[in-house]
Amino acid sequence: MLSNTSGFSDIRKKAGTASLRLAPSGDYQKDGNAYKKAFSEADGIVFERLGVAVINPHHEEQINELRSAARTQNTFVYSEPERYLYALDGQGYAETNRWRNLWDAVCQIFKPSPARRPDTGLFDFDDDSTASWGIHALRILDTRFTGKGVNIAILDTGFNLGHPDFADRVIKSESFIEGEKVEDLNGHGTHCTGIAAGSSNKSSGVRYGVAKEANIYIGKVLSNQGSGSDSSILAGIEWALTNKCQVISMSLGAAVSLGETYSNIYNDIGKLAMAQGTIIIAAAGNESNRNMGVISPVGHPANCPSIMAVGALNSKMDVANFSCGGLNPNGGQVDVGAPGVAVYSAYKSPDNYGIISGTSMATPYVAGIAALYYEEKPESSASEIWMKITQNARRLDLPATDVGAGLVQPVLQQT
Repeated sequence: MLSNTSGFSDIRKKAGTASLRLAPSGDYQKDGNAYKKAFSEADGIVFERLGVAVINPHHEEQINELRSAARTQNTFVYSEPERYLYALDGQGYAETNRWRNLWDAVCQIFKPSPARRPDTGLFDFDDDSTASWGIHALRILDTRFTGKGVNIAILDTGFNLGHPDFADRVIKSESFIEGEKVEDLNGHGTHCTGIAAGSSNKSSGVRYGVAKEANIYIGKVLSNQGSGSDSSILAGIEWALTNKCQVISMSLGAAVSLGETYSNIYNDIGKLAMAQGTIIIAAAGNESNRNMGVISPVGHPANCPSIMAVGALNSKMDVANFSCGGLNPNGGQVDVGAPGVAVYSAYKSPDNYGIISGTSMATPYVAGIAALYYEEKPESSASEIWMKITQNARRLDLPATDVGAGLVQPVLQQT
């Protein structure tokens, strides 16, 4: 990947001198699947809005020539290898509808009485007949805001387009995975969409979604197997920005090593999005095993300072065993925490509902709440929304390296 602040025409001109034929992403926006053709019809693609070019493999000689020109002409800012990213549904479990009643019965038998934690003053939250425990923890039922009029993009494995709870919702969607439609055969993307912008189970009435009236934009940037390359993620981000999405939720990532710095290209994209009024929110990662004393650093791209990183909490307001921590000094901090263990939401067909754990689940809670803040003050900048999320978070008696500012909270109804 190559980054350039001068825009597409300058990138294409410089690439031409190195015998590289680069296609403009604008030529492929009418069909998200078609942008993949650029990698066979040309030597790569330029994401014009982002100022980033992704070059096909086997062009190392030309890329080196381009880098050499960049050093002398001070044109290209960064050059990075393309990565593969994955859905972050880590060390949790998926319980589909047919097992849910049995699971609830077992929990009722062995569940201790709710007790107030002396260190935080919070109850042990539970799913009940009105809402999931995450909705209770975030006090979503106490706010009058619904995300109405706000565009949320969920960049993930797609969506269960026939889900009964979304029959009356307008959903704009696009697939950026070659040979795959938007339909979610994985379940991860549907689950995250339900948390961020769903409402309630139409049969049971259980509320599981935050911004229930937000405008939903589904970008399939991960395959049905849960993986995708930087090129598909960048295509999804550019599509979301083109559609004026104020919130981009990315429950995806890749592990980084202790001491590894963040991607300059993704960090610049985060800053570019912020300047255009869009906040990008990403999962901190699931590579930790805290029960064994292992804490891994926040992964890519959540480790970028310009992208909000979300850690996961359980129903007792403890850090999830798998949740990554802010270990790397140069970026890589956790900004805020949200529910991420045994989270109930929408799921793929035919089950339609499932329980999953991961920082992937925590991320769309924050995305939904960002939509509530945008609804309250539509004129707010992305930086102001970021500040509101962190300043209004409920402080926890936990390290900031694990939960950042604390438990994310919504705009509460005025009394």
